[in-house]
Amino acid sequence: MRCLLGLALLISVVSAAVVPRTNGDSQPDSLTSTNGTHGDTTAFNVQLGPRPYYLVDDMDDGSLKSKLQSCSEGPFTPSDFVFAHRGAPLQFPEHCVESYSAARRMGAGTIECDVAFTKDLQLVCRHAQCDLHTTTDILNRTDLAFKCTTPFTPASNGTAAEAKCCTSDITQDEFKSLCGKMDGFNPNATTVEEYLD
Repeated sequence: MRCLLGLALLISVVSAAVVPRTNGDSQPDSLTSTNGTHGDTTAFNVQLGPRPYYLVDDMDDGSLKSKLQSCSEGPFTPSDFVFAHRGAPLQFPEHCVESYSAARRMGAGTIECDVAFTKDLQLVCRHAQCDLHTTTDILNRTDLAFKCTTPFTPASNGTAAEAKCCTSDITQDEFKSLCGKMDGFNPNATTVEEYLD
């Protein structure tokens, strides 16, 4: 399964190199980006980062690996065939501006997000409805932590630390004030700081 996922990622990355974006008249727009608006020709330098090279190096020898290695130095351009799911989640917290920016910088022509709703019924990009306690700083925010479905409970007597914070616990404005963090928590935590570390 790991190889299949790696292969899918590599094919997406290679498509950024071999499927150029066009500017409407079938001419490759190889060093430009629309930056969200049609016709903008701002120079754009796509940088893949080290992960695709790591995945290619880990592949079994064969024609696909050779082809991927032959185009490893680009040039790379944004492509609508490259999808960034939740941004660049292996490098930045999911669904944050930095993650989306990194995905675009790595050649993603399409940024796809999962959707959840807030208390005031606004839609926001989130991986899950109830993952804020492990993916944001909400528990460190005294103005918001008390609104969580299950406020932080420290680990005690063999029982794991617990918290559950959902996007539906807070408004869109409150959601926008959160800071993302890499997903994870410490089940043995006795303090919020330990839990988020």
